[in-house]
Amino acid sequence: MLAGAVCLAVGEYRLGDVNAVPIEQQYSVWSLAVNLTQRTTWYGIDIQSSDDWGKPFGRGDFTKPMPVNVTIASPAGDVTRLQLFLYGEKSTSPYYQLGAPPTIVEVKYQNVSAGLSVDYSTPHIRFTPKQDGPYNVTVLKDGFWSAEPPDYILFLKEVTPDRETYSLLATGGGVVCTLGGIIFIVSLFKNRNGKRRSRK
Repeated sequence: MLAGAVCLAVGEYRLGDVNAVPIEQQYSVWSLAVNLTQRTTWYGIDIQSSDDWGKPFGRGDFTKPMPVNVTIASPAGDVTRLQLFLYGEKSTSPYYQLGAPPTIVEVKYQNVSAGLSVDYSTPHIRFTPKQDGPYNVTVLKDGFWSAEPPDYILFLKEVTPDRETYSLLATGGGVVCTLGGIIFIVSLFKNRNGKRRSRK
């Protein structure tokens, strides 16, 4: 039972060891479409700010996180709408007010389409596709403070190293642990029954 519990713990721990692998990246674009496979894993989207996006933060015009409207279209045409909230520090130099490119500090989903399942617990775009085919992410220009597109848009795929090995280890460990528990309980009852008979 102990060996099974150890195998189960190791397998489950290693299954949580996830690497984010880039699968598609384009620079200076407002939108990017990538073919994804349904329900296989979690995917992420990283939208990197351009230098121009940081100018209002560097000047001190923006003092709180600012929203950027984004859409994700599924292969069936369903659209998920969300807002990225960007924040950048004010420049410390009176002569250089560009500031560092602002970073994403929060994601708010305004709606979630039938084409994907999202992770609400992270301040990043993270989702599992429910359909096979191209998913298109678009940064909307309307109402945006900069005429420049993002520095880049990047699709990431979460991969567990040696997933098959650790899945087998976790499953086998669970089975061994369960069998060990059953054997322990059966032997415990047998010992109690034996003691009662010997007293008679």
